[in-house]
Amino acid sequence: MMLLQVIVSPQEIRRVTLQDVPSSVDELCTVLRNTLGLRGNFILQFEDPDFGNELYNLTVIKDLSMERATLNVLFTSSEVASDSTLDTASLGSPTSCDSVEWPDPFVIPAFSHDVEFQLRAANDAYAKDGTVMVISKGVKSEILDRLADIISKITAYPSKDHHENIAKALVAKHPCLREPGSGKGWYCWVFSLRFKMGNYRQRLMAAGCPEVLVNKRKRGEGCCKPVKKSKKGEIYYLPEPPDGQTADKSEKDRETMLLQVQKRDPDSQLLDELMIATFSHRRQEIISDESLISEVMDRWNCTVLSKTSNPLPTQYCIQFLYFGMCSQKQ
Repeated sequence: MMLLQVIVSPQEIRRVTLQDVPSSVDELCTVLRNTLGLRGNFILQFEDPDFGNELYNLTVIKDLSMERATLNVLFTSSEVASDSTLDTASLGSPTSCDSVEWPDPFVIPAFSHDVEFQLRAANDAYAKDGTVMVISKGVKSEILDRLADIISKITAYPSKDHHENIAKALVAKHPCLREPGSGKGWYCWVFSLRFKMGNYRQRLMAAGCPEVLVNKRKRGEGCCKPVKKSKKGEIYYLPEPPDGQTADKSEKDRETMLLQVQKRDPDSQLLDELMIATFSHRRQEIISDESLISEVMDRWNCTVLSKTSNPLPTQYCIQFLYFGMCSQKQ
């Protein structure tokens, strides 16, 4: 067992207990990504007691104390966005429902202490004589709830392959959970995960998660309405607005940007801040409201056009063009 103090930011310091010591730094990063819901590229730094607990980049797992260690998460900005992420790239901070790249391999998280104790005993019995565990309703509910929580931090709409990937990883880590009489040993777990994620999306919808709320059916609508969800590798698909950024404030910010781009010397720093602040509002108009491209161009032409000798950065123009491609109406 390894006990870690993980410093994500000065305001967020987490305690993480690992039942198994990772074999490499990459595996440790994957575990922390799944456990803490970390997004983007990052490196790990550790406090070296030989040098007065100064921070050094972690490159070899054996540099860590096998019992207790402090890690600092240092996010990097060197990641180059792919074509599939340009339409939703933003400088804003992610929310709990932003979609990120699916981890490979998927690392099964640690469950509650009592469940881990039961699984450990059942795994020993399976290794001894091949006896599978008789799973109680409480244990199965705990396993599915924990997995659903981890999955929802990656995507609210996992695919069939994702469900199978998790079921395989679960049975591989805890062979006592294999299904007797089943050729693959994990097929029923796939159905259980799909059903659990359906229920979990209802909870996310009730909590106001934008990525799920956008697919809420209205009374009288048929069941053939396509599900709006992020594409593979797409981030910031439908983010929540920053704190205090209401629809009225976003509208005033849009008008302010429109006035700025008409000036001879626009305030580029102000435009940067307003572009970030109104990002979620623009995404809402395009994805949820399904506005016509012509309407979006009329309302947000301040993000592309500038009547000055100092045009806006090219990234704004590229970003806006990709926004327009996201609209489902022509």
